[in-house]
Amino acid sequence: MKVVVLFLFFLPSMFVGFAYYRYGRRGVLAFVQNKIIYHSPITREQYEELDKYLSNKNEFYKHLSIGGRAKFLQRLMRFNHQMKYEGQEGLEVTQEMKVLVASAAIQLTYGLNYFIFENLKGFKIYPSIFYNRIIKHHLKGGMPPEGKMMLSWEHVQHGFYYPEDRYNLALHEMAHALKLSIKYAYNFDIHFYSYLESWNIRSRRVFMQMKHQNDNFLRAYAATNMEEFFAVSVEHFFEAPDEFKVSLPDLYTQLSIMLNLDPLNKQNDYEIKRRKWLI
Repeated sequence: MKVVVLFLFFLPSMFVGFAYYRYGRRGVLAFVQNKIIYHSPITREQYEELDKYLSNKNEFYKHLSIGGRAKFLQRLMRFNHQMKYEGQEGLEVTQEMKVLVASAAIQLTYGLNYFIFENLKGFKIYPSIFYNRIIKHHLKGGMPPEGKMMLSWEHVQHGFYYPEDRYNLALHEMAHALKLSIKYAYNFDIHFYSYLESWNIRSRRVFMQMKHQNDNFLRAYAATNMEEFFAVSVEHFFEAPDEFKVSLPDLYTQLSIMLNLDPLNKQNDYEIKRRKWLI
């Protein structure tokens, strides 16, 4: 009996020791977080490969702590496990493409508890701008109410390659998917939903102002309709948070609370300070 008790007592230390031996000092925390907290089947090779790739490609991921990265990667793997990717016009979809596209969804929903868009069934990836026969227009991307998101790979890459130009196609379309999930999916994040009406009321004021003035912080496409206003706001929120907070402080606060993250708080995995921002 004593032997069993001693074994159970030392088991956690043995587990961490094994992790240190296999994954190295820097990877121990990520390994433990994924295996114990997130129950992820991630291997050392998968972790190192994904971590290296996203550290170079995704500015949001780059500033996460080891624990934050573990959460991000676990969600990304679960997200992609449920998604189908189809290359269009001869494009062969690679693992890197899947990871970068999915990283936009995980970035957007990082502060939320529910991060799967059940109205989103997968992705159609085009080499560049493509022609949509239904609406008879050339597009960079598109998100139907239900079904597969359409993306130009050229412009997805551009969005992450220039993380401060306020253009990110993948984030833009994921924003549409997140909002559409409220109407077209059975399950959605209740936190996001609870603040959506408040966002709609407050953002409409800025939207109407954009209709009557030329000097705006958000790019002109935001004035197309309220759906595009939200998607463009998300792009600016992540790619120009300093300017956003100065130019539209009320809207920045509302979006931070709704998404439950603050892009300016890089030191603490983008955590928001709720006491300061209570509405």
